[in-house]
Amino acid sequence: MSQVSITDIAAAAGVSPSTVSRALQDHPRISPARRQAIQALAQQMGYRPSQVARSLVTGRTRTLGVVITDVTDPFVAEVLKGAELASRESGYTLLFASSDRDPDREIEALRLLLDRQVDGMIVISGRAGSRYAELRSAGEAGMADWPLVLVNNDHTGPGIYSVRMDNAAGAHEAVSYLRRLGHQRIAFLSWIEMATTMEQRRAGYRQALLEAGLVLEPELEWEVRGYPDIDLDALEAELTRPGRPTAVFAANDQLALAVQRVARSLKLAIPEELSLVGFDNLEISAHVDIPITTVAQPAFEIGRSAGELLLYKIKKEVTHFQTRILPVQLVVRRSCGVINQK
Repeated sequence: MSQVSITDIAAAAGVSPSTVSRALQDHPRISPARRQAIQALAQQMGYRPSQVARSLVTGRTRTLGVVITDVTDPFVAEVLKGAELASRESGYTLLFASSDRDPDREIEALRLLLDRQVDGMIVISGRAGSRYAELRSAGEAGMADWPLVLVNNDHTGPGIYSVRMDNAAGAHEAVSYLRRLGHQRIAFLSWIEMATTMEQRRAGYRQALLEAGLVLEPELEWEVRGYPDIDLDALEAELTRPGRPTAVFAANDQLALAVQRVARSLKLAIPEELSLVGFDNLEISAHVDIPITTVAQPAFEIGRSAGELLLYKIKKEVTHFQTRILPVQLVVRRSCGVINQK
């Protein structure tokens, strides 16, 4: 069965193709009654507009580009779900490319999506930082012509917006909770490659310790390789040093799960000998043997907010902020306990 065309609808309605075209685009020169009649007839005949033809008229492809760090990252997957829902509700589709956490590949992925004529871009947990503002100001490859929304990145500027959660506040709440349980030596664990989000979480960790009157100990700020595999040997070395901390605040749940795995191999009981807090609230964190206390990061809502903000900007609607910051929530589970004072 061949696809119904505007010409077919025009013949059935007894009007010109240009009249049908105007009616389908809600053109003001067509009376409401005729417009409704033609639209009803088009629906009855099973007409589906050509996206290619529409893009030639409107200058838009109704496609959003998304650059992700890693398609296997559970956080990224949830953000994508939220962005996809916001896009679908507005009649847009997503086209994405992966950077494998490499800043240069991230820019290459962005250029690739621009070549596909996307109407706007979302970058999730990117590593390129301030390079976006530099590229836009230079006007490279038409980059100044479309809006960009960064997820978990504060490098905003003209045409560049951001959606993230309050990372510093989340870290502060996690460490303050450990302090209320009596812990004084609390380690902070992050990737060696310190992304913006982890910098903010480290700042919150430090602030909570200082407010508690504790001295910052550089030897308790641990960094391990996290991609493509977490360096478990480095974690084991930290957990077996003299003067081991009584608690670990991990900058994300993937790292917290790694700590739990190494602690199990060392026969180090959680939470009796080591309390543990993560960040992100990945689904798996609630279903391991010792469910992990964590800071809930509303990944789906972050993605949906990023998609909605990008669509506002594509439609040139007014928003009165560059960055939207979502609130945090500490989810208490069994991985934390009162410090053993023996």
